[in-house]
Amino acid sequence: MTTDRRTFVALGAAAGLAAMSGMAMAQDFRAAVVLPGSITDQSFNQVVYEGLVKAKERLGIEVAFSEKVKQADQVSAMSDYARRGYDVVIGAGGEFTAAAERVARQNPDAMVVVINGAPTEGIATFNYNNPHFGYVLGYVTGRMSETGNAGIVGGQEFKAFLDLVEGFRKGWAAGGATGEAMVTYTDDWDDVAKAKEATLNLINQGADVVMPYLDNGSVGVIQAAEESGIWVAGLFADLGKSVPETNLASTVLDFSEATAQAIQMAHEGTLERKNYEFDVGSKAGYLGTLHSSVPEEVRAEVEAIIAEMQAGTFEM
Repeated sequence: MTTDRRTFVALGAAAGLAAMSGMAMAQDFRAAVVLPGSITDQSFNQVVYEGLVKAKERLGIEVAFSEKVKQADQVSAMSDYARRGYDVVIGAGGEFTAAAERVARQNPDAMVVVINGAPTEGIATFNYNNPHFGYVLGYVTGRMSETGNAGIVGGQEFKAFLDLVEGFRKGWAAGGATGEAMVTYTDDWDDVAKAKEATLNLINQGADVVMPYLDNGSVGVIQAAEESGIWVAGLFADLGKSVPETNLASTVLDFSEATAQAIQMAHEGTLERKNYEFDVGSKAGYLGTLHSSVPEEVRAEVEAIIAEMQAGTFEM
């Protein structure tokens, strides 16, 4: 486990006593994030960390983080911040849900949050309408697949992932794909070699689109797709910006914005111990880049689906 105690404070010119007082109030507020992986993984952990930095820049608060925290150390890492009086303590990922619930029970005055965690009594959770995001991605890729088979590589099984897979499979079928959306687990969110091997196995079974639901392991999925000449579908970041020739479509779950909003609400005193959910088309979750080969007809179909989701009239 790596813990960073550095204090980040947004500095600006202090003009007068009132401005100095406001700065002091901002600096009195402290937020901490506990992450299972590296802040440079180019995936989920990095995006959540960027949300912490975004909140620091917006609010002028003090922030801290712990990275590469193993599951056995989650309770102690989160409890440490709660005991030291941090105003909001955030666990990054659904695997923190049980630990967060325990920390909240032991520290009733602490505001404990899980990003992408199952709705749980006593804590605040920030989630996405995962079936909708999965459906949109499944629909686009299903319309474009030639083999009719897709592969999804996850780190481990948990509710948010299963909900997304369910939506993906329904979108995949609605898009006209006649094969299977296969799922495999690496049991390791960061191992690039394992992820690459798992992806190659899916490709050998006929997948011509693969989607990673991993941390640093996403790199291995992308490598396998690039080397095999197939498509990759992105989730946490817009892969159209980093691997434009390999990315077919991305639905961006912008956990940086979700994290920043959670901290801002805690700072404003409006954060409640309940579940908050973002849908497709929100500031924190949206359709990313589509490959140039995706025809206008398909683009229009996807836009119509998203419009129905935003209107609350969409039925899978």
